[in-house]
Amino acid sequence: MTTLALAPVGFLSMFSIFHPYDDEGYFLVALRDYIVGHANYSQIYGPFFYEAMGGVFRVFGLEVTTDNGRIVTLVIWLLASLIGGVTVLTLTRNLWLGAAAEFITFHALSALTSEPMHPSGLIGLLLVSLGALAAYQSRFPRAATALVGAVVAAITLVKINVGAFAALAVAFAFAATLPRQWRQVLLPAMGVVLVAAPLLLMARLFSLEWVWALALLISLSAAAVSVAGYVAGPPRIAGTGVIWLIAGGAALTVACLGIAAVGGLRPSDLVDAVASAQKLPQLFVLPANVSVPDVLWAALSLAAAGGILLARLGVRPSPAIPAFLRIAAGAFTLFAVLLLPSWYFVLALPLAWVAVLPPPRDHENPTDSMARFLLPALAVMETLQVYPVAGTQQWLAALLLVPVGAITFNDGLRQLQGWAAARHNQSFLKVAASLAPGALIVTFAVWPLFAYYAASAYASGQPLGLAGAGLMRLPPDQASALQSLTRAIDQDCTSLITLPRMPSLNLWTGRAGIAQLNDGIWIFSLDAAQQQSIVSQVQGRPGMCVVISQAVLNFEAEGRPVPRRPLVDYIDTNFQPEATFGIYELLVKRP
Repeated sequence: MTTLALAPVGFLSMFSIFHPYDDEGYFLVALRDYIVGHANYSQIYGPFFYEAMGGVFRVFGLEVTTDNGRIVTLVIWLLASLIGGVTVLTLTRNLWLGAAAEFITFHALSALTSEPMHPSGLIGLLLVSLGALAAYQSRFPRAATALVGAVVAAITLVKINVGAFAALAVAFAFAATLPRQWRQVLLPAMGVVLVAAPLLLMARLFSLEWVWALALLISLSAAAVSVAGYVAGPPRIAGTGVIWLIAGGAALTVACLGIAAVGGLRPSDLVDAVASAQKLPQLFVLPANVSVPDVLWAALSLAAAGGILLARLGVRPSPAIPAFLRIAAGAFTLFAVLLLPSWYFVLALPLAWVAVLPPPRDHENPTDSMARFLLPALAVMETLQVYPVAGTQQWLAALLLVPVGAITFNDGLRQLQGWAAARHNQSFLKVAASLAPGALIVTFAVWPLFAYYAASAYASGQPLGLAGAGLMRLPPDQASALQSLTRAIDQDCTSLITLPRMPSLNLWTGRAGIAQLNDGIWIFSLDAAQQQSIVSQVQGRPGMCVVISQAVLNFEAEGRPVPRRPLVDYIDTNFQPEATFGIYELLVKRP
């Protein structure tokens, strides 16, 4: 029922937004090229994305268009939300929390409307699948473990850094399953790795306050999870888990790279992809809203995690107090995600460790012990995605806080119910019984607002009516500008260069572009020799036009001057303005 309620709002939201920086067009063109046999593997994003998405388009016979890309993205969005809700239902056996979690997961993935067909949609689906596998770990230990390895490999083969963060969290969780003599050494060692990873990753940009603040916040949160994991004791899992984990990851990696090799993948392409990822902080940085007070909050939470050691020494408060603290921490975590795009979710990150520790003497607790290790570590480590570009990545980074918050909330409810039942306290039993439905009611209270905004945007929009984009409705000024621009291109141009890249214009007009210009922020990423090579390709072409958007160029340049390299000089020298359409200017060759 929740999925059916979400679907129309998802559709209206998906087809009423178009961002001129046009990551959507970039991935559509790249996918189209892959399907026709011209794969470009030397990019930040790896072969599994193209194989998975290309498989979907081929199996269903879909043409690579804006509409079809958005429909596929909508299905991924709804499926990931459903998996997120079912995962929480399995972990808590609480239908109220499961329904609320599906809605909050849907909200966390709503950033997909800004960048349809972006690999973050597939990554989000894979990440929530990891949570689902953790929820079923004890029921199907070998199969679930092998699939965990396969999913981590798949994420790595989509985007290597996100996969590496997931691999660190999985390694931490599985270190806890080792025999005692190994666990005592490797679990703290993996904790040290989790703590060090953010500092090592971001060290190059520590001159920026937000970078070191973010690194410290994540490191302190990781330290709290590590302390809680050490105290919690080993999860219940078969000792052969690590073997199945490696086998699952290896099998998918071999299959994926084998298919890619048949399609033309070379070892040098993988090297180039890693190099491209490492260059990103030099090309584009978008700050995160993290500061010193956030770091202090994380330090306070770590101190609280360290304080649980006192409980082992016999200092035990009344069970009602930790019960209410768990409920408060879980509720804050869930609502912090619901408040996106605010940065409140980073304040929930230092509380992830609470989910690691089950309530004492709650032997019937439904949360799989493996999930307690994996999900908090995964939530903390995946926050590293927001570096160096803290845009829509923050939504994906907050995704795994949903099951973490639900586990914490449910633990508090169960602890409170147990305490109240033992004392026959009917008042507290009623409070405990009402909190989960209350969480769902509060969550769904904002649903009419979301539905209203989505419906209003679509209803007030003007049909775009361009090739492959018949379902889209955009603000009238934006739609009219794009329609007029495409008509002018159809009339005057046989091929097209966009500055910066805006490949949706090539899709809508059917005009050929330049493949090298669809890879990265080309005004900075292509050196003089590469730009000169492109000039040699295009200078004799008749009917060549250029579309420039100064607004998009300013966004990508971030105040930096555009380097005076051959292609930029060629455009300045050989083209003149023909007409302006909103934020776009059409240039044609000088007579």
